[in-house]
Amino acid sequence: MRILLISANREPFPEPVFPIGLAYVAGSLERSGVEVRIFDMRHGSTSSLQKEITRFRPDRIGISLRNVDNAAYPFFRFYLPSYLTLIQSVRAVIDVPVVLGGSAFSLFPEEINAYLKADGGLKGDGEGFYEFLCSEGEGKIATAERCQMETIGFPKNIAGVFPDFRRYRTIGIQTARGCANRCIYCSYPFLEGRSRRTRPPERIVEEIASLHRNFSVTNFFVVDSLFNGEESHMVQVLDRLAALNLRVRISCYLQPKISDPSIFRLMKKAGCVVVDFGTDSGSSSLLSSLRKPFTTDDIRAVSRACRQEGIDHCHSLIFGGPGETESTIQKTVDLMDEVSPRAVIAMTGIRIYPFTEMEQIALNEGIISRGDSLFEPRFYFPKMGQSLLREKVRRAVAGRNNWFFPGEKDWSASWGYRLLGFFYRKGPLWRTFRQ
Repeated sequence: MRILLISANREPFPEPVFPIGLAYVAGSLERSGVEVRIFDMRHGSTSSLQKEITRFRPDRIGISLRNVDNAAYPFFRFYLPSYLTLIQSVRAVIDVPVVLGGSAFSLFPEEINAYLKADGGLKGDGEGFYEFLCSEGEGKIATAERCQMETIGFPKNIAGVFPDFRRYRTIGIQTARGCANRCIYCSYPFLEGRSRRTRPPERIVEEIASLHRNFSVTNFFVVDSLFNGEESHMVQVLDRLAALNLRVRISCYLQPKISDPSIFRLMKKAGCVVVDFGTDSGSSSLLSSLRKPFTTDDIRAVSRACRQEGIDHCHSLIFGGPGETESTIQKTVDLMDEVSPRAVIAMTGIRIYPFTEMEQIALNEGIISRGDSLFEPRFYFPKMGQSLLREKVRRAVAGRNNWFFPGEKDWSASWGYRLLGFFYRKGPLWRTFRQ
């Protein structure tokens, strides 16, 4: 059997995202004896895709849909029309089943399948794709069983399966899935489960070492929603990585909470140079409202530890949660001034996703009605409303050069951003900000 996997994501902002989900699916298919190829729309055109289909002649095509939209307000982008154009271009050159997967599809399977007129799809872990096909799942929407994390990994023949992977200057690595946190807006527990499922540390480090040794990859990003979601497992990975003394640069997402600040010294030794903290707010009352499992003192502690070890870091924030006021906005700005990160990335308004507490809060407050589709972007704003919220936030952060608001402009169309992204190759673009 020949299967072509297509990564539909073409979003360049803030950085092109390595399609790690498809890489792991391809690895699973390869181990099942399938001849598999990955085509990446980030680096390919419609015509080059059609040529690849004509050359490879797949028996099945799987399309991975990473996001429904960019979740930014007010300049949000809805991606489904571009996905529809993609499928139409596939149908124009071959008549084989086109099956969907990915996190966007897992959140909105019926809506997306109908919109794209696809042949069904698989919700959840994509490593079950081969079993889905063998069980005559085409035309149906099925839910995958949670996969065994011990078995996932890149294809052995990654260069043959996915030639374009070398075009990414940062390669993704996943160490675990699942999150036990109960943040009110987050869809990760629905997508990956609330139980933490970890990969063996030795397998993770060997994957990094192999890519570094065989392809001279030096930049890696840990794609876990929280690398320290299970701190002891993260430490095991870091210990093994530090022992190899590889000349690599690691970046990751962390929650701003750590049991021992010396762990950041280990992170530095293992090659970690960049941390993005999912902080959300600097107000204690908003942290409670958002169900965050850390405090403002935790935020101070991790920021201090990063500075001491020379690790570049940013704090990602969300303004507009339940109970947000002018006072809580100012407390957040004051805390960011105090901890002085390289950058602050801030969103205004919260994208409402199904299967989250945010959906229920929005229902209770009359922001959405029961039966409303959340397929196209809907946002939550506190009682002050979106216009006043944005005005108060802009006023509070005025004059600060290291703050960035992704939703305030269509940055993917900005030539300045594109040129900076082309010339700056040492990590996320926020590292270029002035503190």
